[in-house]
Amino acid sequence: MCGICGIVLDEDLQRVDPEILHSMRKALFHRGPDDDGELLQNNVGLAMQRLSIIDLAGGHQPVHNEDQTVWVVFNGEIYNFQELRKELTGKGHGFYTDSDTEVIVHLYEELSSECVKKLRGMFAFALWDSRKKTLLLARDRLGIKPLYYYHRDGSFLFASEIKALLQHPAVERRINMRGVDCYFTYGYIPAPETIFQDIVKLKPGHTLCLKQGEVSRQRYWDLHYTEKLEGDPDELSRELVERLRDSIRRHLISDVPVGAFLSGGVDSSVIVALMSEMVDEPVQTFSLGYQGEGDELESARQVADHLGTDHHELTVRPDMMELLPELVWSQDEPLFDNSIVPTFLVSRLAREHVKVALSGDGGDELFGGYEWTRRYQFIRYYNRLPKAVRTTFQKLLLPENGPCTPGSGYLHKLGGFVYDTTVSMEEGFSRRTTHPREFRQQLYSEETKRKLSGYDALNVQRECFLRARVQDEREKMLYVDTMLFLPDDCLFKVDRMSMANSLEVRVPFLDHEFVEFTSRLPFSLKISGLTTKRILKSAMASRLPSSVFSQRKQGFTIPIVDWLRGDLGGLVQSIVLSDRAQKRGLFDSDYLRWMIESHRNRQYDLGYQIWTVFIFEIWARLYLDEEGSLGSKARLTDLL
Repeated sequence: MCGICGIVLDEDLQRVDPEILHSMRKALFHRGPDDDGELLQNNVGLAMQRLSIIDLAGGHQPVHNEDQTVWVVFNGEIYNFQELRKELTGKGHGFYTDSDTEVIVHLYEELSSECVKKLRGMFAFALWDSRKKTLLLARDRLGIKPLYYYHRDGSFLFASEIKALLQHPAVERRINMRGVDCYFTYGYIPAPETIFQDIVKLKPGHTLCLKQGEVSRQRYWDLHYTEKLEGDPDELSRELVERLRDSIRRHLISDVPVGAFLSGGVDSSVIVALMSEMVDEPVQTFSLGYQGEGDELESARQVADHLGTDHHELTVRPDMMELLPELVWSQDEPLFDNSIVPTFLVSRLAREHVKVALSGDGGDELFGGYEWTRRYQFIRYYNRLPKAVRTTFQKLLLPENGPCTPGSGYLHKLGGFVYDTTVSMEEGFSRRTTHPREFRQQLYSEETKRKLSGYDALNVQRECFLRARVQDEREKMLYVDTMLFLPDDCLFKVDRMSMANSLEVRVPFLDHEFVEFTSRLPFSLKISGLTTKRILKSAMASRLPSSVFSQRKQGFTIPIVDWLRGDLGGLVQSIVLSDRAQKRGLFDSDYLRWMIESHRNRQYDLGYQIWTVFIFEIWARLYLDEEGSLGSKARLTDLL
């Protein structure tokens, strides 16, 4: 695992400033403290920080081909590199390292930009071809590894994290209002947008080519659900297990110790169960729980005891919120997902024992594990009721001013469900997975609305729905989750929080060949009745305690709604309603004050909306006001 960055100037006679390149690289030190390397060739500079996992002694980057005309800096792991190496050696290529990185340069010599289609793994890389004077950027299919770029006034910059780009004097810290609207719509910012103007995320499954100052982008992979496998469900279950075993086996390739995250839920338990069958020593597993709420820890303990793992755990306390600025600084962009806290802490715990950890990320997207997907099953059953009964429910339960009216309690939630039965699947899905437009319109100041000029971030999700190629309409929800929520929330969070602790996290569910296999499974094998992940649960039933499959999905989050009604709420109010925050002119302070008071008084449950604003203000103080001067060790009290 590494952090990569670089500079390419349009003019051949220009020279890359080595001090700027060095500063960009050092900003990524946490991603790879074991080694570093740079290449300077007139108007081109490549650099990297390395976390040594494979070929510890010989995998120094940048890596080159035989005549040193092709160079690459690489972040990630190629899990089929041994097969590719054998194939390339047979074609006459000579290797000078045992690393997976070197495979990329020789594969490029054979296939040019098409080389990415042969790679099986998680990756973001930059390759410079000095003969063609061409830079090739590539990002893996599912977006496990990040890659950003900036292209303006004859300078092209790229990096694994935005903070490296900000080291360049040409890059200004200007807010991208489209990114703001994306954040307050989704809680994350979907590619290609970012929170900064002129800084762009390379989309998952895409390559970028820079030649003679011109940029071209190309999608090389997409996920389709149109072709289905036929056969006995038991046979498909066995094939699923064998394919997942193959993915895990590849993900265990390492020259350093490998452990696993274990929440006690289905996905992480499945990974640990199969992993335990492949290694000689007990798997080292890592779990987190919450003070006063021991369910998740108890579930993880049961699985750990059943599988005989070497188990480690930690309890999260409210005072750990002091870490928030450090976590937001590590992200570069605001992210609503409050599970950044446990993800950071479990990564820190794991790093004390191992250098690589496997996680169960991706299982919910592949097998329909989210509440909003299962909810549509309830709707299908509800719509079988007589029309007169449904009409009565609508009159009794639908909110007068629509589903986005603030509220609390089960009747309010039931009203939202009844509303979802009256609209399209896409609209109901959107209501469950985004902040409503009404919330944004009340939150934004008139100046913010003017700057947005009618832009609506919801169109990103709508376009994704339209792009989905499915056999069953419900598979559109899986596609949108996989293409938006997974890379730009879940994987973004895991990458930043693990890399902040110099820990590599691998995700066996997201081997693209396994993902493509699951897309060919009939939807009824994923969700049947009200049972989610049906085929995964049945395939693994003999390997895990039955309690793993019967417990309610909890999610890897913190009890933020309750905490915001305690001491944390007062701290949040002092930050988001401060003169400093209001001077930004982005939000309506009266509406903010109303939200905080209504939530504290238990009139409405608005904890998630308040948290979204709170995280944004922390980000703004770190990246706009302080311009990064507080760095990675800031605490909440430093921001007051």
